[in-house]
Amino acid sequence: MITLSLPSPAQPLLPPSSKTLNPSRQNIIPSSDSRKNPNFQPLKNRLIRQLDMGHLRHAISTLYLMTQQNAPPDLTTYSILLKSCIRFRNFQLRKLIHRKLIHS
Repeated sequence: MITLSLPSPAQPLLPPSSKTLNPSRQNIIPSSDSRKNPNFQPLKNRLIRQLDMGHLRHAISTLYLMTQQNAPPDLTTYSILLKSCIRFRNFQLRKLIHRKLIHS
């Protein structure tokens, strides 16, 4: 008869109370634009949720809505969008977003 034993559970490298090196995208310090326009943070959060669900086209629509509502996207928003374009291998859309970032 063969007996199998499972290894003991791995211990975390850092204690749970220590801060992680990679903060979540929602915990990033708001820019000065977000203090001026109350719609900025809700729209940014909506854009991030859409990207997390894989809805790149919806996120681009939200980006357009942000500019229409005078809540211009910050560098963090553009960075997240560019990374998502790379992740989804949509290089044409990445070029368009990069061009918009340069002109803003």
